[in-house]
Amino acid sequence: MPTIYDEVLYPNAPFAQTHPDRLATLAILFGMDPAPLPRCRVLELGCGDGENLIPMAFQYPAGEFLGIDAAGLAVHAGNQEIATLGLTNIRLQHADIMDALPELGTFDYVIAHGFYSWVPEPVRDKLLAIMQASLAPQGVAFVSYNALPGGRLRQMFREMMLFHLGGAKDLDPRIHGAREIVQWFMACQTGLGESGLFPSQVKSIMERQPACLYHDDLGEIYHPVYFQEFLAHAGRFGLQFLSEASYHDMQPGNLPAAVVAQVDRMAGANRILRDQYFDFMKCRMFRQTLLCHQDVALPDAPVAERVRLLYACSAAIPVSARPDLRPGIAEEFRGGHGCGVTTAHPFSKAVMQLLCDAWPETLHFPGLLASATQLTSEDATAAGLANILLSTYAAGVIELHAEPAHCVAQVSHFPVASGLARSQARRGRLMTTTRHTTIEARDEKVRLLIGLLDGTHDFAALARELGPVLQLPEADLAKGIQAHLELLANAGVLVG
Repeated sequence: MPTIYDEVLYPNAPFAQTHPDRLATLAILFGMDPAPLPRCRVLELGCGDGENLIPMAFQYPAGEFLGIDAAGLAVHAGNQEIATLGLTNIRLQHADIMDALPELGTFDYVIAHGFYSWVPEPVRDKLLAIMQASLAPQGVAFVSYNALPGGRLRQMFREMMLFHLGGAKDLDPRIHGAREIVQWFMACQTGLGESGLFPSQVKSIMERQPACLYHDDLGEIYHPVYFQEFLAHAGRFGLQFLSEASYHDMQPGNLPAAVVAQVDRMAGANRILRDQYFDFMKCRMFRQTLLCHQDVALPDAPVAERVRLLYACSAAIPVSARPDLRPGIAEEFRGGHGCGVTTAHPFSKAVMQLLCDAWPETLHFPGLLASATQLTSEDATAAGLANILLSTYAAGVIELHAEPAHCVAQVSHFPVASGLARSQARRGRLMTTTRHTTIEARDEKVRLLIGLLDGTHDFAALARELGPVLQLPEADLAKGIQAHLELLANAGVLVG
């Protein structure tokens, strides 16, 4: 039976926060022993057309991947993509999870992104029951959902938009009407500026893809929950809180220090209570929560010692052209989304410099320790490095990974793009990077370049192929190719 998602296809994409590497990293930090990634078994409930799951299967050919979705058209499109790529370790199944399903098996990672808050209560129960039954003993489950109290704000706009739409059912009039009344509302608000809860929510509504707005905000079901309510629900199915998929989201951020201190005094060692208070203070709207079995013993916080098992990288950029590593001289490293770190500590500066220089490649803990010690031996210890990495990870300035990056930072003489990106470039504008993110190549010439990066073309061969298309002087042609290759390397598209 066709669903609303067959009538209006939901635009799917890779979600880096659901990747097994992300889930394994946080499991390791909290003392768990997750399955090795190369042979991981992954189940995605509500997989759509598989755009999130297929790149994982491509990356881990020895793994096992299963996606389930009630939208037949999306599943059919995904299975066509799987056939085009020649993948044999993944299958997408058209099914409603409320129907009798055969034994699904055991999975190391179970994903439900954009599912929980948009289905009725019996389906939410079934979702968690499937997770509990299919999750391996040391497995990790990912569930995203609309959170309260910020969900009240989204609900206000949702009700306003639905009232204005009346009986309009088709995509275009629903999106036009929804955005129209939101614009009316903002025109009546004076003195708000461009920051704050109202303007940011309106900006989201105006910029979101029409099909996403159609299903997420204008859909039949909207079920936001408080963090502690969601965990109580998960607890009834034998699941407990592990972490947020973004550990940075668990930090107080810009909350006043005095408020944080009061929350800490009240919550004590209860990290769930602490996070719930922070949700109130931040007016949080959305959560991406990781769960594991209740019988897994978890510490109250990540174990610094476990950082030694991981790899680190950072897209942060030093403000100075070359940071001064001498004591007492503060250097700033700026990351994305307003994150950053300023430090005068020589060893911390050395660590950040090495990670920034290596991006997008990762550095393993032992090698990073050795290299940073060569730059400055002041306070250079394994324990010190673990604390530096954990604190900058919490600040959102660096990333930690359970395995090394599958990409290269330097453009080789015979550059190679990932096989998945090359295949996608020949067929469209959107490509998946090795970092499980998406880039858009609107220029056909860039897509042609990516398609040529199979390791058999050096710079001269690339210039011969692209010269007639680009019609640039030889010097400008070489510079253009080099610039595009460097951008692709920085995005994590090049693998050799």
